[in-house]
Amino acid sequence: MAVRPAINSFDPLTLAVAARRSSPAPLRILMEGLATALSQVAGDEQALRILAGAGSAIAREHAIPASNSLAELKAAMNAGLQALDWGQVDIYEAEKALEFVVVGYPCFDGVEAQTAFAAILEALLEGWLTQQAAQPGLAMRLAERGSGAYPPLVFRYERTGL
Repeated sequence: MAVRPAINSFDPLTLAVAARRSSPAPLRILMEGLATALSQVAGDEQALRILAGAGSAIAREHAIPASNSLAELKAAMNAGLQALDWGQVDIYEAEKALEFVVVGYPCFDGVEAQTAFAAILEALLEGWLTQQAAQPGLAMRLAERGSGAYPPLVFRYERTGL
């Protein structure tokens, strides 16, 4: 696997069309309402824990096969994301970490829904990595949202507590 390029090679218009196709109005309305209600009822921190629990449950219900290489892992994750209609992922090696760049994911208008979806996706990816017999002490974290109206989501999988 290569180091992540500074600019992604995906056509922004193609991604925006894919995002709208994969996030019909009922899903957008549900995510907006769910994200807002969870934050109001449980608080932001607890809401993110609940959403992470949902992502972990989805990873268990939609498990991916064991992989022997990063190329196999990428293929398995992309098959899993495709089944959910949640975009595609590229995997890059970074200093003492792996970076997972997700594009073509469902697009939500509100910040709360975007944050909620990112929390679910983060836990889904981490759950799939845990299924690969990952070493203890590693965690997935949203590292950055790229630039633009529909940026790539960049997650880092690395050792925690260093």
